[in-house]
Formats: sequence, structure tokens, C-alpha cells
Amino acid sequence: MLKIVFFVLLAGWTNAMIYCPSDYCMGKECDAISNGNCNGVVRPKGGVCGCCDVCITQLAEGENCLATMMLGGPATSECASGLTCDIQTFTCKPIGQKRQTGSCSAKLAKVEAKYAAANGMLWGLERPLCEANGDFKGMQYQGSQAFCVAPDGTEISGFMVNKWEAADMDCQCARDKYAYLQMGLIGRIFSCDRFENYAPTGCTGSVCFCQDRSGKPIGDTRVNIGQLDALNC
Repeated sequence: MLKIVFFVLLAGWTNAMIYCPSDYCMGKECDAISNGNCNGVVRPKGGVCGCCDVCITQLAEGENCLATMMLGGPATSECASGLTCDIQTFTCKPIGQKRQTGSCSAKLAKVEAKYAAANGMLWGLERPLCEANGDFKGMQYQGSQAFCVAPDGTEISGFMVNKWEAADMDCQCARDKYAYLQMGLIGRIFSCDRFENYAPTGCTGSVCFCQDRSGKPIGDTRVNIGQLDALNC
């Protein structure tokens, strides 16, 4: 079983490093894909090295989306519109879906109690920033610095900027990368900007595209990784 798992992960890593010569697509025969025969979404030039159109299966809520995370080559499925792949359960769930009350709300209550006991005269104690469901927000403050944390409040090392630079910092890319590595997976390349948000462009294997703030591809334009600068996202 371990050998099988290792082989799958190795395959994902290999696909992530696909090299596309400039003449790779010359003479390549592509399947005729259209809205009429695709039970999903037709993605122009979404195949290996951007040679052929592909049919992207749209996964419903609750369906397993692990393959969309592991494969380094072009994806053949994705969570449908309004859904995202939950890094912890690897199932498609509604964007913004609430979970059980987390540890941030409990920590915030303790901090507020300390402030109340000190009549507000307490320095150096930061109030944690919490989501509506009780989890920690991706970006937290300590003194003059802003940094990224996992939903349970674990600091994600290596991601820190000045507090005054962090107005648009959500750390979603850093969070997804952290959770992915914690699962022991390899093969996916995360395109994060300096604030650990998802960068405007991302790549799966050798195919690059514009992506939204959750890392999900947007639009139909796909280019070879060597033409990444041609994307206008």
C-alpha cells in the first residue's frame, strides 16, 4: 500500500515539472471536445502544454476533490461554481461555509477578560482576529508585525510583513500551502504573492492561467508556462 501511495505522489511531482518544447503541440491530434459532448466545462487549451481543449468535470458539494490537489498536470475536474476544495476533508464545500466554534473565540474571550480585570490598562496583549465561526483569521498582529496563521492559530513560519502593509493580506495561499504540506502531499505548486495571498496568476504543471483570491482558475485563457508574462490578469 505504501508503495502505491509513493508511486502516486511521485507521479504528481513528475507532472508538476513537465517541460514543454516550443514545437510540442505540432502535429498533436486533439479529441473533438464541445459543449455537446462534455459533461462539464470546456476549457480551451487546458491540456498538457496548452495543446488541446479539455473537458473539466464539475464536482458537486460533498464529492471528493483530492485529485484536484495532488496532480501536477492539468486538472480534469474541479469543484463547481460556488464551491471550494476543503483542504482538511478533501471534499467540495460551499465557499464561506461555517464550521464548529473554534479556538480563536475562546482565546479572544480570555484576552477580553484580562483587559477588563486591568481596567483596559494592559499593554502588549493583542486581541486575536476571529472568523464568524470562531476560527482564527489568516492574518494576525503582534506588535508592529503582521503574520499568517492556520485556522487553529498555529503560526505559519516565514510569512511576516509590517503591520501597516497588511491591509489587504488574507494569507489564503499560505494557509492552503501549509495544510497541503501537513498532509504530506507533493506535486502542487502554490503561486503566492509577498503577502501570502494568491497571486493573480497560477500554474498547474506547464499550463498557466488567471486565478481568484481562493486560487481557483478564472476565465478561459490558458498559456504555456514559458508565456506566463503574456497573461493579463
